[in-house]
Amino acid sequence: MGSRILIVGAGAVGGYFGARLATAGHDVTFLVRPRRRQQIHTEGLCLISTMGDETVRPSMVMASEIDGPYDIVLLSVKAYSLDAAMTDFAPAVGPDTRIIPLLNGMRHLDMLSARFGASSVMGGTCFIVSRLDQQGRIIQTGPRPRLSFGELAGADTPHDRTIAQTLSAPGFDTVLSSNILQDMWNKWVLLASLGTICCLMRGTVGEIASQPSGPDFARAVIGECTSVAAKAGYPLVKDNVEGIVRMLTKADSTLTSSMYRDLMQGAPVEACQIIGDLVKRARAVQVATPILELVDLNLRVYERQRQDQAG
Repeated sequence: MGSRILIVGAGAVGGYFGARLATAGHDVTFLVRPRRRQQIHTEGLCLISTMGDETVRPSMVMASEIDGPYDIVLLSVKAYSLDAAMTDFAPAVGPDTRIIPLLNGMRHLDMLSARFGASSVMGGTCFIVSRLDQQGRIIQTGPRPRLSFGELAGADTPHDRTIAQTLSAPGFDTVLSSNILQDMWNKWVLLASLGTICCLMRGTVGEIASQPSGPDFARAVIGECTSVAAKAGYPLVKDNVEGIVRMLTKADSTLTSSMYRDLMQGAPVEACQIIGDLVKRARAVQVATPILELVDLNLRVYERQRQDQAG
């Protein structure tokens, strides 16, 4: 019998990987809220993708309907929704369940380990360009998506290789990483740099980089983020840093961060998890991050304004 997989989050990321796994014949169930359940029940889970379009009608449950432990919980929610998500999927976690989070930053590892035990939690990260459109379809563009996971301690066991086979399907690459924490820090540096640049300047990478001081500003932000990673014990290799610099200083780039897009829509942002936690860690290792602290303050004021308006 194949492993039971619970996908927590049927949005642009979890929905993509889960739909591909379901199409490949894996035993996949989505944990959903009522509105998303009705949407998928009516329209199907639709992918519009450079890897091939697909519409699937997957198995779905709500939190109250979980009937016991799953073998794998693939967790893909916004970081600010983690507390609620943990409560929802807790009945799916048994002594042999492995939780693979695809959240941004690192703070979630501590939260998941505290709730379910460190032995249940693996590291994970993904690279995918995707979004939900107004009809709830998943629009995937850009290069071939990739899902990476691994033991936090860096081990490579036969069971991990079995999980890698279970999480493999056409439409994305699956990587069993022996250095997943470094992989997560690499992505965190990229996301924190991109989010800081776009949110503080309120523009795309190209709009910022095309200004006289734009490239220098981007390099300063990247320098702060890489300094924190290095002091924390996860230095980025030179080629990786140079790749981030090239990406974030292209004068014709339309690239923006999801945090910036949420900000422009007046939606909640992952500021505390992507920027705030990095600032906190920087202070702990005595690394000066004046630009990161500025955008952290900026986004905290934004969140406070949102709360005041909602209240």
